[in-house]
Amino acid sequence: FWPKCQLQVQHQSPCKFCSASHSQPLIAMVAKTKRVSSANASKAVKKDGSLKKVRVGILVGKDFDPVKKGTQWPDYPKKFILTQDDWGKHSVDVATALRMQQLHPDLLEVDIIPGKEITQKRLQKNHVNLNFWYDAGVAMLSGDKKHIDEVLKCHKNPACRLDPSWDYYDWVLCKPRYMEQCRKAGIPTIPTVIYKDGFDPAQCMRDVQKQGWDKFFVKVGHFSFFGAGAVHGKTEDFLGKRAKDLETYAKENKKSKTFLLQPYMLKPNGQVFDEVRNFFIDGQWRYSVFTHGTDETDAGYYEEPEGPRKAACKALAEKAYQQVLKAATWQGKRQTPLLNRID
Repeated sequence: FWPKCQLQVQHQSPCKFCSASHSQPLIAMVAKTKRVSSANASKAVKKDGSLKKVRVGILVGKDFDPVKKGTQWPDYPKKFILTQDDWGKHSVDVATALRMQQLHPDLLEVDIIPGKEITQKRLQKNHVNLNFWYDAGVAMLSGDKKHIDEVLKCHKNPACRLDPSWDYYDWVLCKPRYMEQCRKAGIPTIPTVIYKDGFDPAQCMRDVQKQGWDKFFVKVGHFSFFGAGAVHGKTEDFLGKRAKDLETYAKENKKSKTFLLQPYMLKPNGQVFDEVRNFFIDGQWRYSVFTHGTDETDAGYYEEPEGPRKAACKALAEKAYQQVLKAATWQGKRQTPLLNRID
């Protein structure tokens, strides 16, 4: 990981680790709303003549998505180790933040913020804060209402200068928002019945029978991931021996308002579908990665090879990305996100 490509701060500067040029990611975000006049320029200089640094907060908290074993920074801080499992001991998010600290210590003061330390007061000390992972959805996994409320306030408070900004962030986390927008734009999506006022088992079964689905899948559609808040099975079972399962599901998720009802679809061999993950950096499609639906070994992850599938997935991802650009905002103004992944 360590010698791989990292975004730099200079405007359109060639990256020292790859052949690409990366344009104005961090400094531009801080100064985007207004230009600094010559009269104000002196405010950016300390009394001793040195430049003031841009304070960048990085929100972290993963115990998965590691860098390759043995390539982590030798002095990786112990406070950021959340598991002893190799599949997360040295998080790529923390590793990236550490690398940012070292690339431009003359320009940036990087504040790495673990999830439990996220507060409005902490974030407001920084010029800008980048959410690498920890957000309201992750906070909800803790079950700590006080903590959840504080993290939500950080998202919604413009003074916290947290990117993604609230509206765009909610667009990403609230599945019906992006699904309905993509559908209106003519992008093919899986057939979906959307509930926005809680889950009613009886209504669900009426809708399943109306659609003619022999199997179906229900999941929470807002602030949920990793299969949390999901149930699936055969229609005939839920009409019979599993009828009470839907009642239990409704009770367990009574705090949620948004749900998606979809046909339960598998590959012809009965396994979960694979994904091709498309990565956009600074507004451009850069590469795609194949992710196997069930094989979690290294053999199940690799760069998508050239061919018709890669081309088709790229073309579809680029159509979806146009909807991202319509939704992406920073402090109420349109912006091109630094990074997006479209599966």
